[in-house]
Amino acid sequence: MSVFTFTWLYHHSFWYRSEDADNYDNPDEIAVGVFPKHNDDMRLEVAWTIAPFILIVWLTYVSWVPLDAVWSEIGEDGYHGEECEDGQSSNNQLDEYGVVTSECYHVIEITGKQWVWAFDCLDLSTELCDTGSDNIEVYGTVPLLSLKTGETYLANMRSEDVTHAPWFLGLGVKEDTLYGAEIGPSEYNWPTSIWLPISNIVDDQIILCTEYCGDAHSVMAGKLVVHP
Repeated sequence: MSVFTFTWLYHHSFWYRSEDADNYDNPDEIAVGVFPKHNDDMRLEVAWTIAPFILIVWLTYVSWVPLDAVWSEIGEDGYHGEECEDGQSSNNQLDEYGVVTSECYHVIEITGKQWVWAFDCLDLSTELCDTGSDNIEVYGTVPLLSLKTGETYLANMRSEDVTHAPWFLGLGVKEDTLYGAEIGPSEYNWPTSIWLPISNIVDDQIILCTEYCGDAHSVMAGKLVVHP
C-alpha cells in the first residue's frame, strides 16, 4: 500500500506540473492566495461552523453522566461510596440514568506484563472474588477473574514492563496500566485504577489489551466470569 501511494504521489507531482514559460488558460482569473468571490457563500461558512459546535455541545451533554461514572471519585461524592467493611455488600443497582450506584466497593488488583494478566483478590473471600484459568478459542489458556453479581470492585492496576490497558468488553471500560509511574507516597505503586460494577445485567466476557505491548499483544487476553 505504501509503495502504491508514494508511487502515485511522485508520478502526479512530476508528470502534471507546468514550466514557467508555459502558457495556460485561466478563464476564472484565479489568483494565488485569492478565493474567487463568486464561489463564496457566507451562509455555508456559518452553517459548517455553528452545526459542528451544536453537535459537540450535545455530545458533551449526553456523555457527561456516563463519563463521570466511569471515572467516579472515591467517597461520598462518588457513585460507589467507601471501601466495604468485612461482610458488607455493595448492593449495587441501576439509577434512573442507567448508571450503577453502590453502597460500598471491594478492592482487587490487576497487574499487566508481557503478555498475560495477573489478578489478585487480596483478602476477599472466594464468594466475592476468585481467580483461576480457562481455555478460550483462539487465545488458548488465559487467566480468569470471577466476581460476584451485585458487587462493585475497584481494581488498582500497574504494569511490570510496558503500558497495557485491560478492556472489559461487556462493561465497556478500559484504562491504561503504567510502568514506573507513581502517585503520592513512594510506597504507593498502583498509579491507575478502574471501576468494575458487576450489576445483574453483566455477563461473562473477554478481557483484551488495547495498548500495543509487543509481539503477542493480540493474544493478551483474560476472562471475567460473573457468579451469583
